[in-house]
Amino acid sequence: MVCNLPDELWLHIFDLAVEDADLLDHTLPTVFSEASWFKTLYGDWSLRTAQEGVNNAQRRSYATKKAIMSTCRTWRRLGYEFFYRFLFFSNPRNIQRVCALMDRDKDIGWWTRRLHVTRYFAGGGTTMETTQNSLVSIIRHCPNLQIFVVNWPLSNTLKAIGDALCTYCPRTLRVLHINIPTTSLPRLIFMLQCLPALVTAHIEFDGTPPEQINLGAAADLELTLPSLRHLSLRGPFQDFLEESIGWSMPSLRALCLDFINHRDDFPDLIEFLRVHGAQLTFLDLNIIPTLDVPTILDLCPLLTTFTFNPDWRIPTWSFLESSIVRRPHANITTIGLHHLLYAFGVGYAATYDKVDPLATQMIRRRNDINFAALNKRNFPRLERIRVLNSTLLSDLEANNGPSQQCYERWERWWKQCHKEGIRLEDCTGATLGTLPMDPEDEEDEEESVAEEGGPGNHLSSLRELLMECRRMNAQREMDVTPPALRMIYAGTSRIS
Repeated sequence: MVCNLPDELWLHIFDLAVEDADLLDHTLPTVFSEASWFKTLYGDWSLRTAQEGVNNAQRRSYATKKAIMSTCRTWRRLGYEFFYRFLFFSNPRNIQRVCALMDRDKDIGWWTRRLHVTRYFAGGGTTMETTQNSLVSIIRHCPNLQIFVVNWPLSNTLKAIGDALCTYCPRTLRVLHINIPTTSLPRLIFMLQCLPALVTAHIEFDGTPPEQINLGAAADLELTLPSLRHLSLRGPFQDFLEESIGWSMPSLRALCLDFINHRDDFPDLIEFLRVHGAQLTFLDLNIIPTLDVPTILDLCPLLTTFTFNPDWRIPTWSFLESSIVRRPHANITTIGLHHLLYAFGVGYAATYDKVDPLATQMIRRRNDINFAALNKRNFPRLERIRVLNSTLLSDLEANNGPSQQCYERWERWWKQCHKEGIRLEDCTGATLGTLPMDPEDEEDEEESVAEEGGPGNHLSSLRELLMECRRMNAQREMDVTPPALRMIYAGTSRIS
């Protein structure tokens, strides 16, 4: 009976098993995409970023697809649709291999919706010119491409790759993630003009921008990007942002700006927000130079999520709290905090504190008065505050918590959030202060809680019951599921 199942049912089962639906969303990871703890080969805890999690998810999905296609001829025939649904390259040589395959079988690229190229090493036994030509050829075979992500710099290849995207998939491309030199801004503008269906764009600028960039004919273009909802810029993006002030982006709802370590020549963000800020619901500002936060929040009345740098010197109305708003902001529910490296006296900040204690105390003072302003009086709908710096969380784990002199700050911030009914989180989404533990440490903690009694005893019982249910469910699957189908049903059980 299993062999006689219709193709449509097998396709539905495979669709559940490969677990790649999230990879085809027209979105990219943001600062609120949660990191996760994992153990390194040396036994130390480390944080895996959201982007690394996406890369691992693609590898797991590929492994499942290969297992499906190697089972039998029928599954191999049906699995082609899923195997080439997205292409993920971490080795430049594989780009050439897939290019040669698509040149032989031109129908394979019809299924491709996502093309992601990342590189963890230099060279890879191939030249940049060969990689570029192969990548352009692959794009030519993918008329339904919707997501294009390249994590390595497109220094000399932007023109060829941009022309390919604008020629072969201008109406289907929804997500664009590229890294380009600052001098390639004119080509980028012409490229965006030919991609009106873009929903999400992440652009990283590399290199030092020239004092005066010659845009040529691109300077007179007033782009219309009717579908663009999420714009993310990283690096020295000042020229791009100032050019985009006069563009039409009626659907823009999320703006993410990461100026990295640059401190000078910041663009006129206020003027940009005067034009495009009224419709924004998500604003992420990972910037070192201090910005005019009260004016920014006034220009963005619909914001529900806002991030900023609490190291900024924001003017204060009183000695205890900064004047972060001119009037209560009615819609913000989530606030993210960048930097904060000096707040808890761990990592690099602990060393710098000995070198220049006065500067460290001044930054911590700003942290305190800015955090004190994150309350229900200024943000009536505020539900959570998230500390976004993964380096800070890693330093806290290595130090087993904040330093002794900064522990009072930790407790004060925690009590403020508890009193206001606000959840204080770290970049993993857990409550701030929840550090990873080895399994044996967790067992010891549960035993100590059980001995003490109280509410923790019920929590321990629930955990034991949950583990017993998982063991029973795993045994049931082993007893019932045929060996050839265990891989598929394991995938469906994870989704459900």
